[in-house]
Amino acid sequence: MSKPKLNILLVDDEPDLLELCADAFDMEGHIVKGCLSGAEALETLSSEKYDIIISDSKMPEMTGEQFFVKATELLGGEMPPFFLSSGAIDLDEKGLKDKGVSGFIGKPYDIDDLIKQVENGANK
Repeated sequence: MSKPKLNILLVDDEPDLLELCADAFDMEGHIVKGCLSGAEALETLSSEKYDIIISDSKMPEMTGEQFFVKATELLGGEMPPFFLSSGAIDLDEKGLKDKGVSGFIGKPYDIDDLIKQVENGANK
């Protein structure tokens, strides 16, 4: 049985990392939109539906947590699974999960583990 194709929104202010992740998901057959900022991602969310959102937590102008709050407001009850990627040890994972964040991806990460975690998260 083939796995379902996911429509994924990636948000990261590091262009090289964004491209690497987008290419990896693309090679697995998923549809990927990359955004370099939370503001760009919010604009994209207003016109496109996604199965999964993955956002960096540390970005200039708008953090991943701030993006999550604004995306939740924008989408209301239609928020897809949301994964936050971070290398920060001070991230309040329990508090963010209580607010609706689906999971966390520790940086640096193995790209194969990232894909498995996101695909598993989409099937919950």
